[in-house]
Amino acid sequence: MPNLFNPDVLWLAQRHGQDWCDNAVLAAADWLEGLVPSADWQPRAAAVEARFQAAKAEWAEGRRVPLFNPDDTIAWYLHQARRYADPGLRPDYFLPEGYRIAPLMRRIGQLLPDLRSIEGAEERAARLMTQNLSQPDDGIYELLVAGAYRRRGWDKVSFVSEAPGLGKRHDLLIDRPRSHWAAECKRAGRSGYAREERLAGERMADRAHALSRAAGRPLVAMARYKNELHLLGDDYLVAKIERFLDGDGPFEWDDEGADGLVMDVLWEPLHRVLLHDDIYFGSSRMLELLVGAYDPSIDFTMAGEWEPAEGRPLHATQVDHVSLVAWRSVSDEAARRKAMHFRGLVARAANQLPGDRPAVVHVGYEAIGGNSADGRRHEFNRYQMRTFEAGSTRLRMVYGNYFMNELVTARNESAAVVETMAWYPIGGSRGQGPLPGHMLFMDEDGRPGSHLG
Repeated sequence: MPNLFNPDVLWLAQRHGQDWCDNAVLAAADWLEGLVPSADWQPRAAAVEARFQAAKAEWAEGRRVPLFNPDDTIAWYLHQARRYADPGLRPDYFLPEGYRIAPLMRRIGQLLPDLRSIEGAEERAARLMTQNLSQPDDGIYELLVAGAYRRRGWDKVSFVSEAPGLGKRHDLLIDRPRSHWAAECKRAGRSGYAREERLAGERMADRAHALSRAAGRPLVAMARYKNELHLLGDDYLVAKIERFLDGDGPFEWDDEGADGLVMDVLWEPLHRVLLHDDIYFGSSRMLELLVGAYDPSIDFTMAGEWEPAEGRPLHATQVDHVSLVAWRSVSDEAARRKAMHFRGLVARAANQLPGDRPAVVHVGYEAIGGNSADGRRHEFNRYQMRTFEAGSTRLRMVYGNYFMNELVTARNESAAVVETMAWYPIGGSRGQGPLPGHMLFMDEDGRPGSHLG
């Protein structure tokens, strides 16, 4: 249970030293935007800005309309990257989305000298900017993997050109004297199962928020779900919230479905900080003030009534009512189902590999809340790869790149990444493959453990 009286969370936002630039992020933005003809890019950039400003006006009136057009998500990424990196634009930095974007763009900027030496990298980046507009994460992951090979001393790294009509091909060829490998990259979004798990959690939370609002009683509910969320039913939390509302103190429970706690909101930390700072409503910072700590591995939703700050309608200057529901899945069956998604990704990747050289598959997981790479899920993934049949390919190794862009609450930190890497030999394969110990967001190798991190 979090320390609800932690005085360390009562820091205030720094009023000086806010004129810093992130030159690596700006270099990445310049490079990517420069791959699109100016006559095409300028209208796209203007459209993103116009929609964002219009949405801000709606948010100020309490209507949370979409902030960007998902059909051009990469333009939104670059919009927010510049607003993170440039102090003149920073008032329009949208933290709940930007915290994911800034570290990705910073790493691309850091890798630019390496990417420029990789055959086909500019073409792959241009495709990211002009074709796969709604799903930029796949292309960004491919660039990060290619940059990792080049940064770690592989003499030649090249993207494999597409061959229309001949099916999908692998992404990379990597070569140095006496060692030649093929690599395929698959970025794993949430599986269908993981999406349904998240939606089931949100449905339970929505009912808790509705009860809190109807009763006029602010509350915090925290749960560890031992059973699969979709099996518990949308009203699972309702009974717990009702028991809490019938009493005058905290309510704890422990049954086959979950264990948890419902309690009244402790207003003092939030109110003390709001006297000085505006806080984005529903952010990790607000969660930290409500429960005393922030754990990036949890899922949570927040609802309430609040007064938007002048000129910053995404931030609250006063909160009149709030309910917070936070949860984590600890179900073994849920972890097993997610591991089956991992096996399916590897199978699709293996079908794209050539048969004339050893091969490796990189699977990139961006961990978000309950989608994190816990140890139990790692063991399920390892088992799946031990029994995986590579068929006619020469697949030898699967690397799992797990990274969590942290929605940080530290006073002097604006963007951070927690990263781990696990390797999964295929069948009886030996060794650690062509890129042992690598990290994607830093040049150093990871520290040994069940995952390198």
